[in-house]
Amino acid sequence: LAPRLDAREAAAPPADRATGLRLERVSAAHAGSNVAILHDISLHMAAGERVAVIGPSGAGKSTLLAIAARELAPLSGCVSAPRACLLTQKTQLFQDSLRDNLRLADPSASDAQLWQALHAAGLDGEVRAFAGGLDTMLGEGGLGLSGGQARRLALARLFLHESTLWLLDEATEALNAQTAIDVLQRLRARSAGRTLLIASHLRREAALADRLLRIRDGRIVEDVRRGTDAFEAALAGLRGD
Repeated sequence: LAPRLDAREAAAPPADRATGLRLERVSAAHAGSNVAILHDISLHMAAGERVAVIGPSGAGKSTLLAIAARELAPLSGCVSAPRACLLTQKTQLFQDSLRDNLRLADPSASDAQLWQALHAAGLDGEVRAFAGGLDTMLGEGGLGLSGGQARRLALARLFLHESTLWLLDEATEALNAQTAIDVLQRLRARSAGRTLLIASHLRREAALADRLLRIRDGRIVEDVRRGTDAFEAALAGLRGD
């Protein structure tokens, strides 16, 4: 669970930064392939909107988020997106100090800002207990931290990143229910004003959204909004804790 920091935002047209997410008739394939796994996808999200993409494994959910993150170029169609940060279940921590792992999200962040992010992620108390504090050295892949600590460190990096679009790809997969609920509560508390696009098969993650898109075989087959019977039925059909 770590934010994949957007390395492509500099290539985005300046007008994209203040808008919501727009995909117009996008088709896409895995990197290095020309075989489309997303087909003619159009998605319009207003700034601050929260949308969850649901569907079976292999339906194209992660590919859709990679397109929104500008990590993957579409085969056809147009993408307009603000600066984004992608949070996945994969840990991306490096053999360096805890401080420098955090500063991957914001190289200019002060120690005070780092502590604020750790507090928001629920990790500040444990880091203060380390003999080295922010100078604690991590091994490759975050060696030296427990799995839960590594995930909260990744969450702190997300909070530090100056992005208006958060892309959450199975962000609490494999976490126990108590930890997952706490992480999602912290995400919700810090997400005011941000646009959220969530890929999930878990009810607890999709419940963050006010709109559910069902994707099947690379196509959007259902688009329902909170407050409708269809939304509640779609949410109830997802995997529980």
